[in-house]
Amino acid sequence: MLKLELSVIDRLRKIVGKQDVLDQKEDLIPYSFDGTAALKQHPDCVVFTRTTAQVSEVLKLANKEGIPVVTRGSGTGLSGGSLPSERCIVLCTVKMKKILELDKANLTLLTEPGATTLTIAEAAEKAGLFYPPDPGSMKISTIGGNVAENSGGLRGLKYGVTRNYVMGMEIVLPDGEICWMGNKCVKDVAGYSLKDLFIGSEGTLGVITKVLLRLIPQPQAKKTMVATFEQMDRAAETVSAIIAAQIIPCTLEFLDRTTIHCVEDFAKIGLPLDCEALLLIETDGHPAVVKEEAEKMEAICREHG
Repeated sequence: MLKLELSVIDRLRKIVGKQDVLDQKEDLIPYSFDGTAALKQHPDCVVFTRTTAQVSEVLKLANKEGIPVVTRGSGTGLSGGSLPSERCIVLCTVKMKKILELDKANLTLLTEPGATTLTIAEAAEKAGLFYPPDPGSMKISTIGGNVAENSGGLRGLKYGVTRNYVMGMEIVLPDGEICWMGNKCVKDVAGYSLKDLFIGSEGTLGVITKVLLRLIPQPQAKKTMVATFEQMDRAAETVSAIIAAQIIPCTLEFLDRTTIHCVEDFAKIGLPLDCEALLLIETDGHPAVVKEEAEKMEAICREHG
């Protein structure tokens, strides 16, 4: 197996500092797998960058030496996007975690890639605004990873996924060139939407160093319900009936018996265990609309359950 030359590691230390380069076997273990832990490959080194300029210099060096670079956030993904390859550098952006601007006039937030999804959601909430994407790992997943994986979440049915909230980004290309794509203009119809090439690309086209996110007004009210069913097909029919009634809840999750038991055994949140399936439903918006939609969905659930 080929290994990175010590001279390359020394040059990386000169770029980011000795404290931000890991190359000892025991230090590399946490960076050898992602959220699945099913596949593992040890990287040759892990580099923590703190600025866009450092990212650019690392990529220039890697490009010149022909060394693969794998970008990593918190490593919570389940698709293998942050898994290292042989003789590679893992470029970790978790230390680039500043929220740079919250623009209430334009309903946007500019952040570095290492900020967690929860931090961004809380910053928006403090300003009376709302960032809807809510991946299950949002407490520790980074926004850079969310963009690279186009992460979704429970609220995806009504609000969409990460792609729907990215208005622009700063990207460092493999040769080290720094580019900006997108802007704060909602009605932006000029030219190619280059940012959409990078969203969901798992870091294969470049490294995200800043993200401009769209925020929306915070819902005034919400209501959560759980509906249980003795037959799985009845639960599935209920989902179709709710959508056919022109109701779009912000959350509409289907859990079968096996999933219910797995979740309850792990989290112990009080899920009912005596059913074949359940629907986790949440509606939000204006209080009057929430009340009306909740009543309609309850009636539909009773009709089919």
